[in-house]
Amino acid sequence: MASKTQPWINDKWIVSQHNYAEDVVSQFSIPSEVKIYDVTLRDGEQHPGVVLTKEDKVKIAQKLDEVGIHKLEAGMPAVSKEDFNAVKAIASLGLKAKPIAFCRARKDDIDTALKADVEGVLIEFPSSDILLNKGFNWDREKVLDKGIEAISYAKEHGLHVTFFPYDTTRADVDFLKRIITTITEQTKPDGVAVVDTFGVASPQAFAYLVRLVKSWVNIPIECHCHNDMGLATANALAAVTAGAEVVQTNINGIGERSGGAATEEVAVALRILYGVDMGLNYSKLCELSQLVQQVSGVKVAENKPVVGQNSFCYEAGIAVMFCHRFAKENFLQGGLPYLPEFVGNKFRLVLGKKSGRHSIEWKLEEMGLNVSEEKIDEILQKVKDKSISLKRAITDQELRDIIKDLAGI
Repeated sequence: MASKTQPWINDKWIVSQHNYAEDVVSQFSIPSEVKIYDVTLRDGEQHPGVVLTKEDKVKIAQKLDEVGIHKLEAGMPAVSKEDFNAVKAIASLGLKAKPIAFCRARKDDIDTALKADVEGVLIEFPSSDILLNKGFNWDREKVLDKGIEAISYAKEHGLHVTFFPYDTTRADVDFLKRIITTITEQTKPDGVAVVDTFGVASPQAFAYLVRLVKSWVNIPIECHCHNDMGLATANALAAVTAGAEVVQTNINGIGERSGGAATEEVAVALRILYGVDMGLNYSKLCELSQLVQQVSGVKVAENKPVVGQNSFCYEAGIAVMFCHRFAKENFLQGGLPYLPEFVGNKFRLVLGKKSGRHSIEWKLEEMGLNVSEEKIDEILQKVKDKSISLKRAITDQELRDIIKDLAGI
């Protein structure tokens, strides 16, 4: 086994050494500093059926700040009075996380953001001919003029500005280069986003596009990825390896359609698999996830990576055998990629059709009960039978009933 001084193995995780192989990392252009820009309060609320109150948004913003998120999209203040009040309330909290407002390429949107006291704005406009021609009935000159006017206005008023040419991945490359270079030269924005609005790029294609944009301008690159093909997290990671300095993410991946890159997945993968320490309090990620589930009403799947209740759960006998053998020493030795407490989650053991003797022994230890070897086999068989009949794992109380029935304790 490799030395515990290596980045792929320590007291919190054991992952593949190939993540850090020279032939692998030599292909990367990871910036010296990478930041998370969480967009849950705007993009996440666009999840169908979700309505977040001002109080909900303040709670989430405070928890994002506890985690150490660097920037947060407080919302789109021009949408409604309620959204404006929520953005203004968040901006007044004095958080370390920089509050940003989402704006269209319109002066009145920017004026509303200024009244909400945010530190910066993200200014959106379409970049693909598909949206320009079919959705907005704009020509290319109009989008360029609008972008220059809006970003110049925001910069004149002292705002930090990221311009957001959405549907970047379907834009004509020559036109994309023109708007990005022209706007950068004429308005001096603070960053530009590469946006996979409809989740239509592969990780390799998205990394290529990030490198392309970086070759055009010398300002920070942000990435925004949607999950229509299940690749949002992979694309966000690919963007960082290609040089993106800021990753836009959503807690639990919530958002319109299939959502976006999950904050918790991106943060953990960057830390463990790529060695990118963003200074986050990773142990609060599950708290943050649970809060968003509670206020949004959108529950994550049980097997959701990082924050799902089954992320560190076993039933099958062989896996439990290894975990049981090393539990008192270190779960990592038994087959977990990283410790659940690293992200504020918990190890769980359930009993059912696929359980083995080690599972029963473990549960008996937890309950402080001692039964004969023969009885363990009987209990195990009864557990399997009951699980099959119920078509689910059995509860601790059902296990207690079985033990009482078979062992009299």
